[in-house]
Formats: sequence, structure tokens, C-alpha cells
Amino acid sequence: MSSMKIIILDDDAFFLKALQRTIHRTITNVKITTITDINEFWQTLDKTPDIDLILSDYLMPQMNGLDVLEQCALKNPYPVRALLTGDMTLNTITRQPNVVHAYLAKPFNEADLIALFENVAALKSLPFAFNVRKQLGSMVGFPIYPVILKKLRDLVQSDDCNLREIAAVVSQEPIITAKLLQLANSAYLGFSQPTSSIDQAVSRLGVKILIAITTSLLSAKSFESTIPEVVHEEQLHVAANYAGCVKSFAKMAGFSVDDQELLFSVALLSFVGKIILLSHGGHKMSFNQQIDIHDAYSSANVVSAYVLKLWGYDTKMCSLLMSCHDVTGMQESELVKLNQALFIVKQVLFYEHTPEQLAQYCDSKGVDPLLCNIISKFDWHRYTS
Repeated sequence: MSSMKIIILDDDAFFLKALQRTIHRTITNVKITTITDINEFWQTLDKTPDIDLILSDYLMPQMNGLDVLEQCALKNPYPVRALLTGDMTLNTITRQPNVVHAYLAKPFNEADLIALFENVAALKSLPFAFNVRKQLGSMVGFPIYPVILKKLRDLVQSDDCNLREIAAVVSQEPIITAKLLQLANSAYLGFSQPTSSIDQAVSRLGVKILIAITTSLLSAKSFESTIPEVVHEEQLHVAANYAGCVKSFAKMAGFSVDDQELLFSVALLSFVGKIILLSHGGHKMSFNQQIDIHDAYSSANVVSAYVLKLWGYDTKMCSLLMSCHDVTGMQESELVKLNQALFIVKQVLFYEHTPEQLAQYCDSKGVDPLLCNIISKFDWHRYTS
């Protein structure tokens, strides 16, 4: 992978030197330009269109960091935009529509800084064409990474994680709790016994599915003021139905529980991009260079992959989101069958192809014979009626 190009803007030269030393000590393959003057910053931005990350301090005498990043979104939307701030409550610095992709504490937290750089590097490795990434970077109203979701994911990744602590974090959001219980009791997941408590729901859903559902619900909260609740509900229903269907299909195909949960998560998290596109007035974004996007569902998946990668989600998940519109589009051998399963379910649910037609098509494209055989045997009526 080529080196990441990063610009850091801060009027404090001593802080810049300390930050640069930390980055070089912990992160390899990175080219850093540090700047203290706003005019020099704009000149550098104009001369370097392929910058991967702009990191700007918030409090500066010439121009505050939010104004800087808003101008960056107009002048060169390609780079990821991050704001350094001492106010991590975000109450006084966030604006609507939001153009900041990530917020970092100042003085900086080394672990958060490394996570940001790793996410930007992984994003750079995904097959976004230059113009597509500029389109994605020009999105206004970018959803802010929910604090509760960060707590939840940090807890899950810790060595002493337990379900009770996870349930306690989820319970901080009553609306999220209610929705989790609703989904845990829904037909999408096929459980025969009802779930009455959040502790039971966490245990029943499992960590991967829990985080996927929580991510979908919290991301939707970012757009409460721009999208009617009924639209949220409709889109969540579509995504949950898709997720439940692909999980059932994968189970019938003998996929491992981990792979079933991964596919459920990918399908459900397509909801994130759909909601973002709707908040932008429909499906006005058109991605076609090197990604071969043809429709609103696929466009939503590209947006989902971009947002989720910046939030630190697994690259496998993002790759599947970007490839599942193309049955032969997955290059990673370990993900080929997963991609094929997603493709098959999408064709039936969203494009209304008959199982017979789809089985013939998939067979002609070299899809795994077991999956081709299951197409005609699967109970599609349960998810299409």
C-alpha cells in the first residue's frame, strides 16, 4: 500500500512536533506535513489533491477548525477530515450539517490517534475510485460516531467483557433498548420463545448482531430532524428482513454461526447508507467509476462501507458491502461464498428475480453448486410476502 499523506494544522508548533514524533513512533508508511499558518495550509491543499487525512485543531487565532474543515469539504473533499479539540462533550463544537469525520481529544489519546490512522489506511486500501471518494467526502451531515457505540465496542474488545456490562451500556438509551427487544422478538431471527429483558436479548442476539443492530439504530438518530420516523421504520424493516433472510439462507447452506452473524450484520448495516442517502434528498449520489454501481441499494452499500470503515469496522464487512451487487466481484477467496449468498438474497428480495431464473444465472457464473441448489429449495415466501 502506498504511503498515507497527512496534513496537520495547529498554531502550536511545540504540540505539532510532539504529535509528529508520536505518529512516527507508532505508525509506519506515512508522510506528514505540519502547518501553523492558515494561508500556507490552503496553498498546500491546492497543490496536493490526494491528501488522505486532514487533522485540524479547533481553537486557532486565524480561523477555527470547524470553519477550516467546512472549507476543505468544498475545496477538496477527498481527504478524511478530523478535528482536534479539548471539548470532547461535542455539545459546543458540533454543527449541523456535520462535515467532520472524526473527533480527537487534545491532549491527544495515543490509542485513539492510532485507531484513526489505521481506519484511514484501511479506507485507502478499499477499492474506491478517486472521484467516488471525493463524492463520499463531500457528504454533509456526516453521522457522528455515537459515544455509546464506542463504549460498547471498547467493552466488547476488552479482555474481561461480560454480557451484563454490555446490557448496562445498551440500557443507557431507552429507545435503543426498546428496538433491540422488538427485533429480538421479531420473526426476522426466528426465535420461538419471547424475550422480555435486555439481558436476555443481549444473550440471545450475540455480540456481532447486537452491535450491528445498535449501530443501525444509533446512526438513524443522527437524522431524526431530516427524515420522518415512519421512513426510519420502513427502511429498518427492509434491512432487518434482508438480514434475517440472508442469515436463514446461510444457515441452510451450512455456513458457520460466525459467518451467519457476519452476513446478518452486513445486510442490516446497508441501512446506514440508505438513511444517509435519504437525508441527502433521495439517491442523488451516483457512483460508477471502478465500482459499477447501478442502483440505490448498491449506492447505499458504498456509503455504508465508507462510514463504517471510518468508525473502525472490520474490512471484511466493508468489502462485502461494496461487492455484493456483483456475484463475481469478490476477489478475496475466503469471502467469495459469503458474497455469493448476499448477491442471491438481494436478487430475490430487491429485484424480484424468480428462484429458477436466478439459479440458472448463478450456475452460469460459476457460483458454488450448493448455493445454486438451495436457491430453489429455500422458503423465499416467508421474506417476500
